[in-house]
Amino acid sequence: MGNDYEIKQLIRHESESFLNTALARTKGSGAYDFNREFAKTRGNKSFVVIVATGITIVALVIASLAVTRAIEQSNEHAQVDVATFDDLNLKDILDSSKRNETDLNRAKLELSRLDSDLAAGLASADRDYLAQLESIKAKAQSRAEETQMTASAAASRDAAKSKLRTIYAASAAAKKAEMQQIQKRIDQYDSRSLEQAKQQEAVLSNERVAFDIEKQKQADSYEARIAQLQAAHKRDVEDLTHQKNELAASLTSRYNPKFVDERSVSLLSIDPNKPAPLFGPLYGYLATAGILDNEAAKSLDRSLDDYKYLSGKLRSVPYINSIPPALARLESEAENSIAAYRAALSASGAALESRDKDIAELTQRAEAAEKDLARYRAAIASLARDNRESGYVLDVSEDSLSVYLAPGVSVSDGDKGYVVRGDTAVANISFYLVDGSVLAKVTSSDSGAKPKPFDSILLERPRSSAQ
Repeated sequence: MGNDYEIKQLIRHESESFLNTALARTKGSGAYDFNREFAKTRGNKSFVVIVATGITIVALVIASLAVTRAIEQSNEHAQVDVATFDDLNLKDILDSSKRNETDLNRAKLELSRLDSDLAAGLASADRDYLAQLESIKAKAQSRAEETQMTASAAASRDAAKSKLRTIYAASAAAKKAEMQQIQKRIDQYDSRSLEQAKQQEAVLSNERVAFDIEKQKQADSYEARIAQLQAAHKRDVEDLTHQKNELAASLTSRYNPKFVDERSVSLLSIDPNKPAPLFGPLYGYLATAGILDNEAAKSLDRSLDDYKYLSGKLRSVPYINSIPPALARLESEAENSIAAYRAALSASGAALESRDKDIAELTQRAEAAEKDLARYRAAIASLARDNRESGYVLDVSEDSLSVYLAPGVSVSDGDKGYVVRGDTAVANISFYLVDGSVLAKVTSSDSGAKPKPFDSILLERPRSSAQ
């Protein structure tokens, strides 16, 4: 332990002495300049070292190439002794056996592919048939046409399937025959020789293993590719089916909408068993009165028939949702409107006939009254002429008098006169005209008596129409 301490002290003393000496030199020489010191080293270059290094590298490259070439030539001239397999003809046996097994596996794979193609073709025919059904539903104009087109599509599908099965049967039969031929070739080899060949197969095991691995890789690669193609095809079919369904739903919603508002639901809720209104003949008097002749009536009926014909054409189209009941409701409303119009025409004809009868009756009565009035006028005129009177009072009311003036006597508004009974003037009157009729009103009465029918009328200034 003491030696260790002395050694440490000695090292410490020598270190301090060296550091103090170096520090003194550094203080006397100034700061260290790296660029200046590096410039001093430029004169230390030696081209001999560079040339020697290059020659060494070239020599190593040449030696490597020479050794590689020598190894290749040795491998090319190496002799392989296969005399051991000459008697057994092992290589040919193994090659033939492997080739036959490969051909058999290939034939089996192709037969499996034929099965897959048949299944895919049958599925494609079914998808095409379902797509045609959707198209038929949109195109068919009637149920009968839809049934006929559906049967035709089913026949086409069955024919396509039958053709696919026929092609498959021929191809599968040929492939199975090929497999039988390959199997016969495999069976033709002497089992003993094949067994001996298999005993020596260990010599070529590496090649066989490599071949099997490569074959398996190729098979896996093809199967994976086929699986990818089938998956892609399935996705494409699903995408197309989804797009077709979306398009069909969009077209259906556009051209076959659903009316869900309250009034539409109420209008479309009609009884399908409700009988159509019956149209009887129009009221005959309409033609007699010249309001609606036979040709106009026929035109009205023909218009309804044309409407129902076109409506029937539209109803025969396989619409869905609210369109069929809406068309049925339109036809029902048209029939009801025509029925109401015909009923109104018939009622109007009956009322018109009744009115015309009343007018004719009133006309007859008016004509009879005119005749009676003419006779009354003639009698009163004869009475006035015989009595030499200007006229007579016919009717007395609260505020006016209805008067008769003899022929040749005329008055104007405001003319004055008297009502005379016998030799006495009963009242003073004033004349006025209303709608061509002459009326009078009492202006004063000295006796207090009231005028009566057939009281005489005396004018203050009688005027003759001759004047």
